Amino acid sequence: MESEAEIEDKLINQLKHGKSQWNFRDDLKTEDQLWTNFFRILTSHNQDILNGVPLTENEKAVIKSKIVHPTFYKSAEWLAGANGMVKLPIQRDDTKLGVADLVVIDNTNIAGGSSVYEVVHQIQLHKRDNLGRNRRYDVTLLINGLPMIHIELKNRMHSIKEAFNQIQKYIDQQMFNGIYSTTQVFVISNGTETKYIAAGQQLREKFLTTWVDENNKPVHDYLSFAKRVLSIPMAHKLVTEYIVLDKEQQNIIVLRPYQIQAIEAINKVALQPDNSSNIRGGYVWHTTGSGKTLTSYKVAHNLLSIPSINKTVFLIDRNDLDTQTTSAFKTYAQNDTTRVEETKNSYELARKLVSPNKQVIIATRQKMQALFKRIKKDNGQKRLYNKLQELNLAFVVDECHRTVSPDQKNDIDAFFTHKPMWFGFTGTPIFAENAKEAKGKNARTTAQQYGPCLAKYTIKDAIRDQAVLGFQVEEETYNSEETEDESDTKKLDQIYSSKDHMEAVVNQIFKQAWSKQGIFNKNHRGYIYSALFTTQSIKQAQRYYRYFLEIINDQEYDNKYLKRIRKIVPDYPKIAITYSVGESQDGADANQSEMKNSLKIYNAMYHTDFSMDELRAYNTNVSERLARKKEQYKPRDQQLDMVIVVDRMLTGFDAPSLSALYLDRPPLPYKNLIQAFSRTNRIFDQDKKFGQIVTFQYPKKYKEDINGAISLYSDGGTNEVMAPKWDTSKALFENAEKKIVKYSNVSQDTILNAPIKEQEKFAKEYQNFDKTLAAAETYSQWDDVSLEKDYGINDSFVEETKAIYEVVKDNIKKTLPQIDPNVDEQPLDLDYELETGDKQTVDYRYILQLIQTYIPTDDNESVQKTNAEINEIDTYIDDLSKTNKVMAGLLQSLWDKVKQNPENFRNKQVNEILQTMMDEAYEELINDFSKKYCLNLDDLKFVIKHYDLSKDEYKQSGLNELLARNSFIEYKKEHPDTNMLMWKKNVRSKIRNFYAKKIIPITDK
Repeated sequence: MESEAEIEDKLINQLKHGKSQWNFRDDLKTEDQLWTNFFRILTSHNQDILNGVPLTENEKAVIKSKIVHPTFYKSAEWLAGANGMVKLPIQRDDTKLGVADLVVIDNTNIAGGSSVYEVVHQIQLHKRDNLGRNRRYDVTLLINGLPMIHIELKNRMHSIKEAFNQIQKYIDQQMFNGIYSTTQVFVISNGTETKYIAAGQQLREKFLTTWVDENNKPVHDYLSFAKRVLSIPMAHKLVTEYIVLDKEQQNIIVLRPYQIQAIEAINKVALQPDNSSNIRGGYVWHTTGSGKTLTSYKVAHNLLSIPSINKTVFLIDRNDLDTQTTSAFKTYAQNDTTRVEETKNSYELARKLVSPNKQVIIATRQKMQALFKRIKKDNGQKRLYNKLQELNLAFVVDECHRTVSPDQKNDIDAFFTHKPMWFGFTGTPIFAENAKEAKGKNARTTAQQYGPCLAKYTIKDAIRDQAVLGFQVEEETYNSEETEDESDTKKLDQIYSSKDHMEAVVNQIFKQAWSKQGIFNKNHRGYIYSALFTTQSIKQAQRYYRYFLEIINDQEYDNKYLKRIRKIVPDYPKIAITYSVGESQDGADANQSEMKNSLKIYNAMYHTDFSMDELRAYNTNVSERLARKKEQYKPRDQQLDMVIVVDRMLTGFDAPSLSALYLDRPPLPYKNLIQAFSRTNRIFDQDKKFGQIVTFQYPKKYKEDINGAISLYSDGGTNEVMAPKWDTSKALFENAEKKIVKYSNVSQDTILNAPIKEQEKFAKEYQNFDKTLAAAETYSQWDDVSLEKDYGINDSFVEETKAIYEVVKDNIKKTLPQIDPNVDEQPLDLDYELETGDKQTVDYRYILQLIQTYIPTDDNESVQKTNAEINEIDTYIDDLSKTNKVMAGLLQSLWDKVKQNPENFRNKQVNEILQTMMDEAYEELINDFSKKYCLNLDDLKFVIKHYDLSKDEYKQSGLNELLARNSFIEYKKEHPDTNMLMWKKNVRSKIRNFYAKKIIPITDK
């Protein structure tokens, strides 16, 4: 088996291999040497600007201060540069020399003469605080002397999760400040598995990405990954062309491989010579939830670099998406050279199309159609008309099967002298199997309308790569007549519109929400998930909305499922309704009246002031409140639990915190069904396992259509996309339960003293028990299960077995070298995180995130918070104090200071402030303990640093040196009645308790 050092050597050799690749700098070993190397390259590239006068030490210090940023995001903003150039203006010490505008990196010259590519390894970094240690970094890739990609390696005996955790630990310890603050991408590998992720202060495991090749086959091997991704020019492109900055979330986004491949495929087509006999374009099939908006932004941006293209037009099919897409595009463009323009009407669209500026224009299909109609009728606009006709445009079309019909595309093509390029994006293409009805020569499929499929990434691919979740579907019925003959739609429609059916549906939603919206373990994370509830008609949506209001306002309403929910979430359900008032010509007046009342209720709930003239703004607010992406909608009192819709929000709406879709309507067409389902399956947190789907009508038809739709849009097969049915999940749990329950008659010592292979067998069985139990808990049928009554498993057995498991796992970690990695057996996952344990602890990191939203920044001057939002943090800290009093005390102290004067913390990161408080608390605790027992301070620090709770208290490193005679003599002066044996015994015991109860809570992350 390769050692970590051997993996590192082979990786560096691969990086050096080939023409114009990375130059190995084995002479660079410290941060100071990296800075010296950077200034050497900077000086070399700016000789003309420096005019022969070298940089002074003071000037170098100024440059360092401008390069070093408090967060990776701030570094990325600077590295974005302007027009592809990263520059640093500095006033020369000799004022006669003026200002030197130094070029740091020229991203327009990738792999060119002005770009220097170097690889370093084993760089030594000094500890940043008293709790830390000196560190050595594995491998780092430098562009013009600045760290851009950092690679953390493990050998095959360790999982890449260890490398991931190690990087996060280094970030927490502020090891990535200084010159390393420019890092943009992290790569982790154990040789067998390799992933990459954008740099960030709080890395999220869900964003770890496996590279895939052009056929969507994963690339796991580290050398293959290095050859494909870390070679020049690809590595340079990865940290420049394929990085997007999210201004709103202050995050770096690095594109996934399928996004990069789609962009490159489109560029290739766009650069081909014009052949008017062929369709100029093609379509991208990327499953819903895979980041099509981000990909299409980069496509629109890149197309503008083609000289012959005057404008890129991003077409969407309705106003609410217009607002959402414009917002997203503008967020991405904040640190880009791209100008993103929205249009209020067709005349403004025309003016912006003919303007001399190269820009991305976002417009609805309706505005484009209106433009053609009006411009032809307006005889005074002939000059504008002629200018428009001569434009060379590239259209990027969101949900291309729906946004532009074949007739509409034909009209647009016919208008322009130069046939536009068309690039469509869709998660649900139209194939021959679900082709549109024939209409003359019009296109019936997506390929016929736009051209060939240029890139494909199906839902099956996305689930494999953990880019989206699968679906868990439950078809509910309440009446035997519902399942007898589904062809009798008239009879069933009467049943489905009855009050009895509505009451049964609402009752079931309250029952299902317990698991589907994550209410049962809400205290584990501090929030619940949101949901959509869709009906067939506006009238039925209104009826449900009124019924929910009756329940909310009825203090006497008696429902055991709602009572259970309100013990945890007292104000559930917080609901809203949205629909187009003009969706139905019949009852338009009634719809307006109903909507007025809905607005009145909504305004009262959230202290807003929407009127009928502001329905677009209201719909945007509802979408943002349900999505909870913006900071102001994260507190509980600003959230929505569920929105009732007809067709709105079932396509294009992106909300990772949304987990459930309730459908009380007949099945939708295949493409619409997948679109609707896909609102629920965004990756969000560890507890969200599936997109949860519950249907309340036509169970047989839904089952058939769901299987058909999933098979069509996953390239065949449904097993990878659909969660197992309840009976299967229950059987898996029962099989795991039988294996774990046998340990109820086995003593703890028997398990812990067993051979390591038997301990490993126990640990695997416990992990499987935990995993299958967590999966079973997501089904509504689990409500009828009692672990104790049905399986004889009580809470004490679960807790005792869990405690044994934790000790066993530590035992196995210590004997890793004894485990043969070549044995053909599934190894124990030592990084597995238990999913069913204590669900009452709120992670202190979550509390820190909430506190961070109160800190003013230069980008956000005023931070206004409600009493409810303030009380929410107080409650979470109080909850944390029940399990970690020390950390809760530190957080409370920090929180009190922030509340008292937020301005004192402007532009600061609260995690760094807390780290400093933890350091100070650690020093105070150590000093107090040392003084109390008259111990040498340095010796005590050594013992604490190396303390191991799994070892006997007599076998701790450095303990004998700590319990020296001269320390006892000092102690005896204050305690004359004690003897040395008693003192040693007491100190050993007190140190163990001190470490477990005081030190671990502020150091064990």
